[in-house]
Amino acid sequence: MGGNNVVVLGCGLMGSSIALDLLESNSVDKLTVVDNSFERLKVLEERAARKPSSDLIPSHANLKDKLETREFDITKNQEEFKKFLSGFDLGVGALPHGIAENAVQAAVDSKIDFVDLIYSWRYEDGSALDAKAKKNGVTMIPACGLAPGLTNILAKYSADQMEEVDQVKIYVGGIPEVPKPPLNYKIVFAIDSVLEEYMRDALIIRDGKRINAPALSEVEELTFSEFPDQRFEAFITDGLSTLPETLTKVRYMEEKTIRWKGHAEQIALMIDLGLFSERPINLHRGGPRVAPRALLSTLLEKKLAMHQGDKDMTLLRVDVKGRKRRGDRSTRIKEYEMIDHFDTDTQTTSMARTTAYPCSIVAQLILEGKITDTGLIPPELAIRDDRFDELLARLSRKGLSIREKEFLAD
Repeated sequence: MGGNNVVVLGCGLMGSSIALDLLESNSVDKLTVVDNSFERLKVLEERAARKPSSDLIPSHANLKDKLETREFDITKNQEEFKKFLSGFDLGVGALPHGIAENAVQAAVDSKIDFVDLIYSWRYEDGSALDAKAKKNGVTMIPACGLAPGLTNILAKYSADQMEEVDQVKIYVGGIPEVPKPPLNYKIVFAIDSVLEEYMRDALIIRDGKRINAPALSEVEELTFSEFPDQRFEAFITDGLSTLPETLTKVRYMEEKTIRWKGHAEQIALMIDLGLFSERPINLHRGGPRVAPRALLSTLLEKKLAMHQGDKDMTLLRVDVKGRKRRGDRSTRIKEYEMIDHFDTDTQTTSMARTTAYPCSIVAQLILEGKITDTGLIPPELAIRDDRFDELLARLSRKGLSIREKEFLAD
């Protein structure tokens, strides 16, 4: 399919990785990247100029020739933003939580297909947008990164192989390869998104009913065979996204975030001290009023930033427990597991790789005419059957190996 003109909104850690991957795709003829930071855009241009062409595109191709960057604040003028978007065939959203919804709404109004990293919705909240997307002939795939995104796809595909599903458990997290104080954590995506994850109640399923559970709760110890001497922890976070809508009749479902042991207790202490509060306080009599969370965000962004020599890794496990045939006596667990590491050759974080590549691949499948349904389509419904195998194959070619195994439940 020729003539595909694509725009990526956001040039941060994830947006730049998505852009560099799309530049290598034969399904993209022209790529524009938008950000409100001139410096971030220049760094992307430099990375594109240095990046060698892959075997998937002609060896003489210059990736930078396909790239255009534009400094643009999409929050300033929504009508101007919509007019700008209408000149593209497809958009990809890699924006902070606060403005992601504006981009999704603008893309539907501008009648362009769109894949977004973080915009999460429930069917009852998205029905109007879904109807408008269908009316405008738009394919809109929200929350299509690592988690939610890849985790949902793996969970749904596993569950579809069974006639009865009792339990879906998702564990996922990006952590430093070597834990260092404070917090044994390094920032691998926007700090405000990290803090929000620790504060927002999580939708989970218990005894077939939807309930809200506090973030950081139900801490459990976790091990991985690649690290026999290491102990990790996992705690409840709000990452199921659309799975409660697309996976019905499951009695137990949850997502948990993985960290090095002790992290949840440290974060809970800061919350108890009021450091996550958004209510401004006086630092001293007559002095300026400051929101503790804003101050904390600024401090952590500097203290926990990735520096030269720092390496991260991503741990993922999706367990689906049930029976292949209704009435079976034996209950089985189908498990997907992925362990990914920092790419030393390209100096790309594992979190950027594991988040950007699923999003980029789904966008390419739309451009290639392999996903044609219109409306708001959860990634777990967009990637099914042959498309599931193709997604895993393309991820594998990028070095993301997802191991599958099946065993009898205890």
